[in-house]
Amino acid sequence: MDEKRALKHRALPICTLGAPGHGKTTLTAAIAKVVARIGAIHTDINGSFETQIPLRHPIREGVGITYRTMDYETSGKFYTQIDCETQEDIVKMLVSGSPAIQGALWVVNAVEGVTPESEALLRLASHVHLTTVIPFLNTGGIPQDDELLDICQMEMRELLSECGWKEETSPIIVGDARKALTYKGDKLAAAWWKPMVDLVFAMNRHMPAPINRAALPLIMPIYEITEETRDRVSVRGEIVQGHLAVGQAVDVVGKGERIKTRCLGLKENEARVEAEPEWLSVGQVLCTPKTIKSHSAFTAIVYLLTQEESGTHIPLIDNDRPVIHLWGIDMPTHLRLPPDISIVTPGMDARVTVMLDLPLAMEVGTRFEVKKMGSCIGIGVVTALE
Repeated sequence: MDEKRALKHRALPICTLGAPGHGKTTLTAAIAKVVARIGAIHTDINGSFETQIPLRHPIREGVGITYRTMDYETSGKFYTQIDCETQEDIVKMLVSGSPAIQGALWVVNAVEGVTPESEALLRLASHVHLTTVIPFLNTGGIPQDDELLDICQMEMRELLSECGWKEETSPIIVGDARKALTYKGDKLAAAWWKPMVDLVFAMNRHMPAPINRAALPLIMPIYEITEETRDRVSVRGEIVQGHLAVGQAVDVVGKGERIKTRCLGLKENEARVEAEPEWLSVGQVLCTPKTIKSHSAFTAIVYLLTQEESGTHIPLIDNDRPVIHLWGIDMPTHLRLPPDISIVTPGMDARVTVMLDLPLAMEVGTRFEVKKMGSCIGIGVVTALE
């Protein structure tokens, strides 16, 4: 593994949250300027971060997230910071899990305060269980002793607490991102740079360690039954997390009772397990014993793709009957909307309750697609299990 790939492997993916125009990109550029003094920037920014050409990251064919990205290191911690182009891009990123964000910087401009858009993103981050959010109050030139800053901090703290983030692990950093970016000096203790230094130190103290998916319990969905004999079955699948070895005990979960078995052989994306042919089917998963369970009811955040992304304009309504595509199969469902929402149209996201016709293996954080009339119309993430 070369140095760049090794950095990506151990870097923590974080993002910026906030309403349009509140200074997310400016703050990221200011962080880059300060980290260049107290750490190391590993991204070739080619000048100002603000003018870097955005990248396009596909979720699926025709669907993408436009964002800027920066890799950096400070105090022995490595970060990949992602700054999305639009509010919709942030929603798609958090719901799809691509990139797999594990922490966030929540930027609020003191002039406007916590807007409905900003609140919606913070609540979404809470629903998808981001463990750490560091808030930054962007003063926008307002004097530090202005009463408005105190009001904004109280409003931010109230919402953070309501969403489950405590003051000791999510301290509000107050500063002016634009002044920090345009500061011409090089003194870290300067008034404009000190908040940036405080922000980086808060990140180093409170951001979680990167998740090593290879160290998580095994999940390998069965996409195809490739060979069957009397007491063993070969399946083709994909190891989405964990690892599998010959002789390893595994469970088969989904569509019924848990089946205990073991791996008899491995070949590329194929595994041979000890089982009767009628026990296994596409849509089940091989997993570490007694870890993931199957569920037929869950709560999820669903984002409906726009007509440009999906090629169709199909909404969701209460008591709808869409199909959930998970682990390589389509499963009919019964979907309920919240009491205050009667319809979800393309480009919207909503928290919904889903009942499956058959139980499938899943856990909080499992991602899926939503289909109607044979077309993929949305993406979703499991936020709670029943």
